[in-house]
Amino acid sequence: MFLNTLAYKSITKQDMISLDANEALVVYSQDASTNKVKRYIKYGPTMFMPMAHEWLHKFSWHGTDPDNKTRLIPNQNKFERLQIIPDQFYYNVDEVRTADDALIRVKLMIFYELTDIDLMLEATKDPIADFVNCVCADTVAFAAKNTYIEFIENSGQLNNLSSFPQLTERAKSIGYNISKVVFRGYFAHEKLQKLHDGAIEVRTRLKMAYESEEQEQKMTDLKLKNEKDRIDLEQKIALEELAHKQEMELSGMKHKLELELKEEEQKRKKWEAVKLGELQGLKLTDAQRMDYMKNLHGLGVDLDQYVQAIAARPEKITRIVAAENTANLHLHQ
Repeated sequence: MFLNTLAYKSITKQDMISLDANEALVVYSQDASTNKVKRYIKYGPTMFMPMAHEWLHKFSWHGTDPDNKTRLIPNQNKFERLQIIPDQFYYNVDEVRTADDALIRVKLMIFYELTDIDLMLEATKDPIADFVNCVCADTVAFAAKNTYIEFIENSGQLNNLSSFPQLTERAKSIGYNISKVVFRGYFAHEKLQKLHDGAIEVRTRLKMAYESEEQEQKMTDLKLKNEKDRIDLEQKIALEELAHKQEMELSGMKHKLELELKEEEQKRKKWEAVKLGELQGLKLTDAQRMDYMKNLHGLGVDLDQYVQAIAARPEKITRIVAAENTANLHLHQ
């Protein structure tokens, strides 16, 4: 470009700004006719060259101390290219007082991500400073609700975002998102740490004694349970054996009763057959006697006198007389 002194005061050569995909520039532009300034955001990846009436926003934030990564220094981080990818920083919250007045240092790591550049530009000049102030407030509030021992026992809750309500709320209001807070440990005064170590030793010894006693109790309970199970099993086997024995006795009794029933049935049938034979014999005897009487009647014998005569005599004589009469009859014939 030719330097026309009537149109330009000077011309300087500058390198174009190379932006990556995760970078952005905040550019201000002034209208020469109205002197109004507008702001726009230039996202990468691209090569950008500001015009003569444009200039870039210069950021000046808290930055990490080169000698101590957990310490942040105001205005340490000065830049123009805005990183829009997730990032993190270390920070130690010093002189945190617990409910029992113990002073400790809490070590944290905060993960954050820029989600709204316009909101960030309008709501804050240094978001890192806002994060530090809020995380300090949340940590102090958390420690104030716990004694030193309770803080140690509940310190795992510092890994949850729910323990940092002011931090998450402030980050949301300035266009950031806090994705995670990591509790990296704590540091206490040497004397306090010694007291704590002694308390830990006592608690450990008591805990070991408790666990030993608990283990013995569990072993005793297990032995009693096994003994009860063994007794229950023996009783079950005994009941099954008794039930089997009773079932066998019942089956034997049923079989014996069936045999006796069959035997009695056979005796009854035999008795009925004998009695039927006797009845038939009596019937035959009566029929023969009837025929005999008829024959006597046919011969003119008075049956009434004959029956009376037979009935009045002894049986033996009656038989002789009957035999004699029979003989006489035979002789008469």
